[in-house]
Amino acid sequence: MGRPTEERTAITVTVTDRHEEVSVQLSGAPEDADAVFGALVAAYPCDRDAEEHPHLVDQSGHPTIWSATYDVAPAETAAPVAATALGAPVAAELSGSYAAVDRLAQALSSGFAVEVEHAVSGDGEKQLRVRLTSSPAANG
Repeated sequence: MGRPTEERTAITVTVTDRHEEVSVQLSGAPEDADAVFGALVAAYPCDRDAEEHPHLVDQSGHPTIWSATYDVAPAETAAPVAATALGAPVAAELSGSYAAVDRLAQALSSGFAVEVEHAVSGDGEKQLRVRLTSSPAANG
């Protein structure tokens, strides 16, 4: 009587669908916010509908904030953020993981002049407030 043979199967799981989301809140003129969103959506997947454009809802003079979430992973498949002209500065607040926020901030600097106004780091999260103006390349 022989011993039964034991058959083993190895299972390997590879996770390739990694998301690194960055929440982006913009304030400024609607047409300038739309230009920023347009430049970003050409580079990264977004939760915002391509046909959704910023517009003023409240005419009381209070600032309006528009938001979108971008998936900035994997970096090697992202298109560059195109140099984009803005009529006026746009305030942007980026929040997400350290690497994701840094990646999006770096990408923004290829399409806009970026001035960091404030940065806050927490437990695995980073918040960055920047001021975007037209890049010299966009002004021709």
